Amino acid sequence: MVRRIPGIGEVPLGGIGEGNTDNGCNSLSPSVRSHSGADRASARHGPETDRIPAARSAPRTNGVHRARQCAGSDAERGRAVNIKQLDAFLAVAQSRSFTQAARLLGLAQPTVTARIKTLEQILDAPLLDRTAGGAQLTPAGRRLHDYACRIVRLSELARNSVAEPADQAPPLAIGAAECITTYRLVPLIEYLHLRHGGLGVSLRGLDDDPVSLVREERVDCAFFIGPRPATPDVRHRALRRESLCLVAAPSHPLAGRAVGSAAEFAAETLVCAHRWSGYQRSLEAELAASGEPAGGVLALGSVDAVKRGVGEGIGIALLPSVAVRDELREGLLGAIRWRPPFEVFSQCVWRRGLDDDPSFATVLDAARQVLAEGEAADGAAMLRPAC
Repeated sequence: MVRRIPGIGEVPLGGIGEGNTDNGCNSLSPSVRSHSGADRASARHGPETDRIPAARSAPRTNGVHRARQCAGSDAERGRAVNIKQLDAFLAVAQSRSFTQAARLLGLAQPTVTARIKTLEQILDAPLLDRTAGGAQLTPAGRRLHDYACRIVRLSELARNSVAEPADQAPPLAIGAAECITTYRLVPLIEYLHLRHGGLGVSLRGLDDDPVSLVREERVDCAFFIGPRPATPDVRHRALRRESLCLVAAPSHPLAGRAVGSAAEFAAETLVCAHRWSGYQRSLEAELAASGEPAGGVLALGSVDAVKRGVGEGIGIALLPSVAVRDELREGLLGAIRWRPPFEVFSQCVWRRGLDDDPSFATVLDAARQVLAEGEAADGAAMLRPAC
């Protein structure tokens, strides 16, 4: 006896929660791996999966096996995404090969195929397409990829944390933007190394908006230069006020000139390190509000690359004054005299629950002291644009 399901076709009732749940929950999709007749009868899958029963004759739509309902507690457990499935998915996405992914994971290829097939069934979406150039992520696969990376990383952190001695705290994960690390935090790093050599911290560069990184617990805290974040779900402290400088090549027509509004340079190409930077987003918002046609944005990935590119005349850039002070003095860059209508600070954001962490308290207190001493040394010059 069969039942016709729109978009799928005729499905044996025995495969939909009527005592024969293997057929409905564990069959392999042709979109992931094609088996010979013998394989369909018996596909072996490594030590943790005995075998995946062959698919019956239920028709498929566009090569994608739609996830089916299963009955009982076994079905509920089967619908839970697990780390092994995500590991297999990420390995194939990285290598673009099921065979190579199996080698990376130390598994048989059918095991990798089965894990990805189960993941597709759980999520009710195709994640990988096999092409002549190798396995390619589908749109759904691309959306999953970032989340899968985060979940696997958090799983590794949890496992490592549990494996550590009970009296040893996990290292504090600190994110820091390139600009604040280079020009503000070097004394902090030296201080922590000399005075707190045994402090468990790890420092990494920022590859995304710092507030997002903290909110998603990819780092415990983050130091950066930008406007104050307007979000209630992370903790925040401004450590010192910073000034910004709009720079161009020395030969640029606007170099050395005063401009009253963003509209006067809206047509210029903006060069930046990252578009997620808070002051870059604020600048782009000002330009959009001017109503003038935009000249485009070019992101180069680092502050040094921005300074070199601007010096070569490819556009203009808004950077912290401390980052361009030497280039302005040496004549490698020219200043466009414009005062941004927004304030920026060297600051720290951290996740909720970190306030009582002794390692974080040591780092934050040291950062506050180092930046305050630097501000006092700079004097009133840092309260107005250096350019």
